[in-house]
Amino acid sequence: MILKKSRKSEQRKFQPTGITLVEVLITVSIVSFMILAMLSLYVAGQRYYMNGSARSDVLRDNRHVLNYISRDIKEAIQVVPSWDVYATSTECIILQVPSLDSNGIIIDISSQFDYIVYRLNSEYPNRLERIIDANDGVSSRADSSRTIATRVNSFQLSSAGVELSGVADFSQVACVDITLITTQNLLGRTFQETLKTGVKLRNKSD
Repeated sequence: MILKKSRKSEQRKFQPTGITLVEVLITVSIVSFMILAMLSLYVAGQRYYMNGSARSDVLRDNRHVLNYISRDIKEAIQVVPSWDVYATSTECIILQVPSLDSNGIIIDISSQFDYIVYRLNSEYPNRLERIIDANDGVSSRADSSRTIATRVNSFQLSSAGVELSGVADFSQVACVDITLITTQNLLGRTFQETLKTGVKLRNKSD
C-alpha cells in the first residue's frame, strides 16, 4: 500500500500544468510588439523609397527642360529683344534660329529665320512653355505651343551676370545662364530642386 501511494504522489508531482492567462498575455504582447516594429520598418522603407522617387522625378524634369532649352540656344543665331507679342526678359527668352528645309538642312542663315520662345505662362506661372513661330511657307518647322514643365517655381535668365531684362545690346549675348527651380509635393513633404547651367550660342563662338 505504501508503494502505491508513493507512485501516485510521483504522478501528481510531474503532471504538466496548462499555460496560464498571464503567460498568454505576455506572449501576445511580445508578438504584437514585434509585428508593430516590422510594420514600422516597412512603412519607413516605403516612405524613404517614395521620397527618393519624388526627388528623382523633380531632377529628371529639370534636366529634361534644360536639355530642351540648351539645344535651342546652341542652334540659335542670336537672342532677340522682342518678336510678335513676346519680349525677352528675366523669365522669357526669344531665340532667332535658322529656318530648315524638309531634310532638316539650314536654308539661309542670313535671311530665313524661325523664332523659338521660352517663357513662364502669365496665367499659370508654374508652367513653362516652348513656343515655335515658324517662317510660314519656307521652314519645315510648324507653329506650336506646348508646356514642357508644370511645377516651376522660378525660371531665371541672365548673360555675363546681367539679367536678360537688363541687357542693352542683345547682339553681344554669346552665352545664356539658366536657373531652374521646380517643386513637387508628396507624402506631406515638398521637394525642391535647383539646376543651373550656362549655354553658349554656337554662332557667337569665337
